[in-house]
Amino acid sequence: MTTAVIGDYELEMDSDHLVKLKDSSDLVGNPASLRERFDKDGYLFIRGFYDQDLVQDVRRDVLKDIDKKGYLDPTEPLSKGVVDPDWDGLEFDMSGTFWTHTPDSPTQSIQELTEGDHVMDFFQSFLSEIPLAYDMKVGRAQARGGFTEFHVDHIFMNRGTDNVYSVWRPIGDCPIEMGPLLICPGSHRHERLQETYAELDVDQDAFEWQFSDDPFDVIDTIGGPLATADFRMGDALIFSSRLLHGSLANQTGRFRISVDNRYQSVEEPVDGRWVGAEPIDHYNFGDWDDVTPISELREEWGI
Repeated sequence: MTTAVIGDYELEMDSDHLVKLKDSSDLVGNPASLRERFDKDGYLFIRGFYDQDLVQDVRRDVLKDIDKKGYLDPTEPLSKGVVDPDWDGLEFDMSGTFWTHTPDSPTQSIQELTEGDHVMDFFQSFLSEIPLAYDMKVGRAQARGGFTEFHVDHIFMNRGTDNVYSVWRPIGDCPIEMGPLLICPGSHRHERLQETYAELDVDQDAFEWQFSDDPFDVIDTIGGPLATADFRMGDALIFSSRLLHGSLANQTGRFRISVDNRYQSVEEPVDGRWVGAEPIDHYNFGDWDDVTPISELREEWGI
């Protein structure tokens, strides 16, 4: 069995605790069926959503920039994305409009990936309305040991419509051992989670943003099994901003590269922190002098 790792915890694939994501590739072109599945599960996993040549272009451009910064092993081929053994970081951040909206951007290909005709046509069909892509993108190159704790995106972008759709894309193949996304299916419909934790705002409420770093805790309190997959280049995971998710740990010596961003209808209100020529992103997140531990809040909420 394949062992997945998140923090100090291990999960066995195809067990009572961890299963494969439900593949919705066969529903592409049938927006009614896609919406029905999304409403039920909170996500759509679509194999081959993107042309592999486009993703390969993004990967090449990103790796060239990472190499310029000295984070890659100079003795290994660039395409492998092997982390320099002398670099002791867990994650290289490549977020922001610099990566897509400036003349000296290291990768204009990310613009095509996130706002090209293919993805925008998909959301126009899925929403039955003209879609809006948030200008602020989130790019990560995660090294060995790096992972993301369980959270919902809504705590970061909750000042507009509730109908916000996140899209996560691995920039290259991303098997279990490289640390793909890990989700809690159906958690977008967990009433207590949604009326408490999911309604917080990281720029207004001084709280510990991670709901949990323990997958078994999530299963016990919110539900299970959790789900992930061996992602291949071109695959995409589309999920609700209210879906509880995190990522597995990268167990390899290569960078796990990903790009995610958000979409909504242009007809609905938008959280201004994430759009515009220079999105402000967050202005208090991480800067609070005193934060309420999530354990105290969860005890108060009863979850």
